[in-house]
Amino acid sequence: KPERLASEVEFGAVAVMAVNRPLSRRTTLLACLVALAAMPLSFVGYAGVRPTQVRTNSVARQARGPVPSDTVEKKKPRGYKKQLFKRMPNSNLSIEAIMKRITTILIKNMEEDFRDAPMKTVDLMKDVGLTGNQMKSKRFIIEALQLLQAQKVVHKVKQNPARWEIHEEYRKYGVPPISRSKRSPWSLTHLLQFKRTKAPKFGPAHGLYRPKDRDFLKSRDLPLQAIYDPIVKPDPYSSGDLADLDVNPPRAREVDPVLYQDMLPEAPKDKDGKFVTFDQEAG
Repeated sequence: KPERLASEVEFGAVAVMAVNRPLSRRTTLLACLVALAAMPLSFVGYAGVRPTQVRTNSVARQARGPVPSDTVEKKKPRGYKKQLFKRMPNSNLSIEAIMKRITTILIKNMEEDFRDAPMKTVDLMKDVGLTGNQMKSKRFIIEALQLLQAQKVVHKVKQNPARWEIHEEYRKYGVPPISRSKRSPWSLTHLLQFKRTKAPKFGPAHGLYRPKDRDFLKSRDLPLQAIYDPIVKPDPYSSGDLADLDVNPPRAREVDPVLYQDMLPEAPKDKDGKFVTFDQEAG
């Protein structure tokens, strides 16, 4: 060993000088550790050294406050997967039963608090209770949806993927009661009645007849899948009435409040005085 050991360790502004007499390795290592621990380092990233100031995030990564309900996906039941429904035993539901269950589900989701709205076709198949072969193919649910679409009970909001909701004509004067019980959700489906529960032999199930074809079939007492005339809106430029351009409701100060009772729509009735669903069915 050399009689005199001179070593200099520099780190920042601190220097450790060895003494003239020889030192042991343990003493030298201990002196270096004590010197490093006493160094007032302020840069971030050095292992074992704390920064002098607490840094804050330049970008807000958290937010507080109420979250809009329409931006959050609705919670689905456990096992809400199509593959699991396909492995179950086959469900032998008729087209009429599927139509009633579809109407019940869409009425329950009118406030958009039951499932994500508008509902997809696959979600309807799961909530209706189709399993086995009826879940593997969409031909059962599509046939029921098209029959309901022709009778203006359901409305296809968009395509690819297709999404469905209750038609405005069906809910115009209120909807029939449904069961809110989770144990027996189909206990009130017997109250739902439809004009047609079987697909026509020719033509699309959700098509509409032309007025002349409708009159021809009605004169011979033939069944119709839909007998509703298309809604024709007045053209203000051809009629010359500028009031057709006014889509705003009248102000309360300009209209007598008593007249509001006459402005409310009346539920349609047939020839026997019974309430019906659509205006076209009124006698």
